[in-house]
Amino acid sequence: MKEVNELQVKRAVNIIWNCADDHAFKPDFKAYDSDGNAEIYWNCIFGAVRRHYDYEKFVPVFRAFEQYEDAQLYQALFWLGLENCVFPREVSSRPVLASLRKEYAQDFIKEFPDGDGYHLYEALASAHWKRVLGTEPKMSRYDIKLLDELEFSRELSEEQIVELTGELFKRWFDICTEEKKKEKRFTLLGLRKNKASLRKSRFGKFGKGFAEHTDTYGGGAMTGDQDRQLKTKMSDSELRAFITTKYGKPFLNERETGEAERTICRGSHKDCHLHFTNGERVKISEIQNGFEALERQRESEQIEKNRLSYEANIAQNRINIARLADKIQNSVLLHMQPSPVRTDNGALDGGRVWRAAALDDNRVFTKYENDNMGELTVDILLDASTSQKYRQETVSAQGYMIAESLTRCGIPCRVMSFCSMTGYTVLRIFRDYNKPSDNKKIFEYVSNGCNRDGLAISAARYLMNKTPSGHKLLIVLSDVKPNDIIKVAARAGDEPELYEGAAGVTNTAFEVRRARAEGISVICVFTGNDEDVASAKLVYGRDFARIQSLDKLADTVGRLIQNRIKNL
Repeated sequence: MKEVNELQVKRAVNIIWNCADDHAFKPDFKAYDSDGNAEIYWNCIFGAVRRHYDYEKFVPVFRAFEQYEDAQLYQALFWLGLENCVFPREVSSRPVLASLRKEYAQDFIKEFPDGDGYHLYEALASAHWKRVLGTEPKMSRYDIKLLDELEFSRELSEEQIVELTGELFKRWFDICTEEKKKEKRFTLLGLRKNKASLRKSRFGKFGKGFAEHTDTYGGGAMTGDQDRQLKTKMSDSELRAFITTKYGKPFLNERETGEAERTICRGSHKDCHLHFTNGERVKISEIQNGFEALERQRESEQIEKNRLSYEANIAQNRINIARLADKIQNSVLLHMQPSPVRTDNGALDGGRVWRAAALDDNRVFTKYENDNMGELTVDILLDASTSQKYRQETVSAQGYMIAESLTRCGIPCRVMSFCSMTGYTVLRIFRDYNKPSDNKKIFEYVSNGCNRDGLAISAARYLMNKTPSGHKLLIVLSDVKPNDIIKVAARAGDEPELYEGAAGVTNTAFEVRRARAEGISVICVFTGNDEDVASAKLVYGRDFARIQSLDKLADTVGRLIQNRIKNL
């Protein structure tokens, strides 16, 4: 855009003040066209929102968006919703606004005639302005649903708009519209972003032009935490279809999924659902404009980052794999020695020959069978929640290196990731026991969503118990920071608890102990921060270790696996 001079800044501010009927504030948003001139329509809207609503109630939402990398996208979408509800309130007293709106809509559609499948705002905004001009846009039903929910009604109060925004952005984008001051993950979401916030005002793409906004939104104070259970407006069938589109087709049929949910989604998880998938997705060409196409592009970029990060240290990583494989192999040979088995064929045992005639027992032969590779299976469970966002390359590399080491030892292993969204806990299988050639699919690991650790471990236990192996080992790579929007189901007389903090950690610990009680050894490769080490100890006891760097993986994970094999 061209440089915005002081005259255009003053003009934008005056438009906003006039529409707000208030000159006693410093506007936090100002709009300009691509030539650097004050954009009349949007500045009118910025002012009108202040006139018709208690703007301070929207300030926490704008501040919360700033905690995320895509802040400008979320803010622009929120303004699109506010425009839809404030226009009918303002136009009665300012009739010229109708022609300004129509002119803006025409100009926008001229610039973005069909939207852009890889730019969510342009796609949804194009559809919104087509509706303004009386044309119904052609979009996928998911995008239409998102747009319908985003176009707030004029009858809504400030509180209702804020509540709907929180639910909408949590469900569709898995972000929180309430700032959690004590939550360190928000301060860790990007040094690049923190540096940007040192500037008093910033320009960003907005509509068909640009917006300038400051960090001092509205001048009001931030609200505190108002955590609540978020519910979706989708029907059960629509929600399951959405999860399938986002994460992949299920490998269990409807009957099998129902059986799994009846078995697992009880007690603390009674309001939850499960989705088991191998990641087979709807083709990108079948997805029309909207957020899912945008998410697919981001996932592809992250997968490439995972691979490139691993290959950048390929020599050291191969050494680590070889060392870890040696440690596992040595432990198996030491602690899982061949044992004698009485059979009806093999080497004749002279001391037992008499049993054939006297007791009609033909098991007078001896075979030595290895109680090792064929009797041991390993499942690797990768925490793929949003809190792992800045560790994706590391977690995918760790998962791959452990799986590759087990493959070299001939030990069957299965690698899965888990996350939760809109009440569904999703387990995605990258490589199964009998598919060692699929190890490189582990680099398709991408984080998003919440994490209901306890339910994920219970679901993994459910799958593992369907295998006939005599010894089962579950390796969980997690930051041990459970957090999900579906509350812990209450016992009689108790209030439901949020699935986070002590409640989430306690439930996860319970599920780990239940798995161990059923003969599954569970260990954790801790991927979190110092503050969550205590949680890891509570959940996994001594069976967890933290990898400070990838070159320590062989020693750290090797010790964990050796200790477990020793006790099998």
